[in-house]
Amino acid sequence: MSEPSLENDTEIRSGRLTTMDGNVYHIVEGVPVMLVPDTFAEGQAETQESFSEKWRRAPHYREATRAHYLQWYLDRYGFRTLDGLRTFLSGKRRILDAGTGHGRDSELFAENSTATVFGIDISEGIYNAYRDLKQIQNLHLIQGDLVNLPFEERFFDFISCDQVIHHTPDTRKSLERLVRHLAPGGHIGIYVYKKKAPIREFSDDYIRQFTVGMPAAECLKICEAITKFGQSLARLGVTINIPEDIEILGIKAGEYDLQRFLYWHVFKCYWNETMDWDSNVITNFDWYHPLHAHRHTPEEVRSWFAENGLDIVHFDVVESGISVIGHKALSEAV
Repeated sequence: MSEPSLENDTEIRSGRLTTMDGNVYHIVEGVPVMLVPDTFAEGQAETQESFSEKWRRAPHYREATRAHYLQWYLDRYGFRTLDGLRTFLSGKRRILDAGTGHGRDSELFAENSTATVFGIDISEGIYNAYRDLKQIQNLHLIQGDLVNLPFEERFFDFISCDQVIHHTPDTRKSLERLVRHLAPGGHIGIYVYKKKAPIREFSDDYIRQFTVGMPAAECLKICEAITKFGQSLARLGVTINIPEDIEILGIKAGEYDLQRFLYWHVFKCYWNETMDWDSNVITNFDWYHPLHAHRHTPEEVRSWFAENGLDIVHFDVVESGISVIGHKALSEAV
């Protein structure tokens, strides 16, 4: 380390980080910047720009979504409770939160384990994470690219990539790259978007052909209108009944809240009453603006885990996506 600038005699706020192999990275506002733009896969620069804008627009997203997110996370991955998560994390030594954004999962892992936790994100959201979480001693935040990680192979015994990997150029290849850094006997957890009903898929693709690459301010105006529509529908409190399956449209019989029915079957018009306005708008923005927003089937995801020699220990499918935990065999060490 050279030219360090310290805060409170403990936090290195600026300087240069030199690795054992001679690579030099700058430390900016307390965060090592380990991005190598020349190695970006196609579209990663656009991803960086889009999500940096997202986090600039919603600086308090982590706190604003906490009430909704925590139990949703615990349920999807089968932990159910914080004690269940703590049991899973016990014995883990090094954890990677790949695509940490504002550091929500990094914070969760660090506060519920004794592991050294690394949170990495390609966007400038990492600086918001550092601002809020720098006091957590076993957490280290880095600006980097999850498809070109600045870590040794087989370094981590738990890798989490929740709601992120589908925003990379190739979901399948990105999983393969992450698995390289997973130690034998370790676990990896991912969440990817699930393919939706056919009208929803058509509508989303139709809108995205205009909004992807659009100046962020213009896309946000569209997303604000969409969010207002979702909010208005939700506050109607109207329930509709579908008397019989309409298989050709992917619609199952049952009772639906009107907003949720349109959300799942027609187009993404997200609204969640437990979140603030900005967080709801940004949730729609991070669907319509990023270059990549791949959707997958459960069969696809299962095949990727098999290809990478991972045993699936938990598999959860909900309307929005697919959450999986896989285990890498100890025999990999041979």
